[in-house]
Amino acid sequence: MEIRRFFVAQSDISDGVVTLRGDEFAHMTRVLRYRTGYKAVICANDGIERLCTVENIGRDSATLFVDKSETVDRKNFELTLFAGLLKNNKLDFAVQKSVELGVDKIVPFLSANCAETKFSCDRSRKIALEAAKQCGAAYLSEVGELIAFGEMINCFKYFDDVVFAYEAEKKNRISDFNPTGKRIAVVIGPEGGFSAEEAEIIKNSGAKSVSLGRRILRAETASIVACALLLDGLGELDCR
Repeated sequence: MEIRRFFVAQSDISDGVVTLRGDEFAHMTRVLRYRTGYKAVICANDGIERLCTVENIGRDSATLFVDKSETVDRKNFELTLFAGLLKNNKLDFAVQKSVELGVDKIVPFLSANCAETKFSCDRSRKIALEAAKQCGAAYLSEVGELIAFGEMINCFKYFDDVVFAYEAEKKNRISDFNPTGKRIAVVIGPEGGFSAEEAEIIKNSGAKSVSLGRRILRAETASIVACALLLDGLGELDCR
């Protein structure tokens, strides 16, 4: 049987014993039909893969014993993607691919050119979980609730560096970005990009405008390209 991957909180691991609860427990027992003695890989957002054996399956939780642990990934930087909300669920694609790349958090926001106003955080979190399992990630990317443009601006103070892709920027290339700290945010607008007023607000809030190249990319493509270039430049896509 294929050994499946499950994510838990670090508090669910103690003295070599893992307790699996909630949706992951339901997926293990009701969907995958796990039984006592089956093997599983457990991850707890610390870069460690734990090969485990299912010891007991109860009504609401399962107990697994850790057979072997191995550090498979280390993060030197934290990257958050602020993505303008897109119509027709196009943000799903950006979330999925951002998780595969290793973005730490995706936060959707509303701005002047957003054509959509509704967002299902639960849906996006399920997409993120499935993507993390599919690509063999040891970290689970977080998906935040939908926030307003002003709320996003207020979040900038929590980062060492903020960059935003702006089609009017002709000099600063994203590939030339040099971080000043470990906590980095990248901002990608919705269809239609940012209004001139919004772009000015973002710049005045300490963000650096960057170019993604000579072509105008679709918003969902821009999110993926920006994250890939940043993570590669930071060395976060290197093999270890």
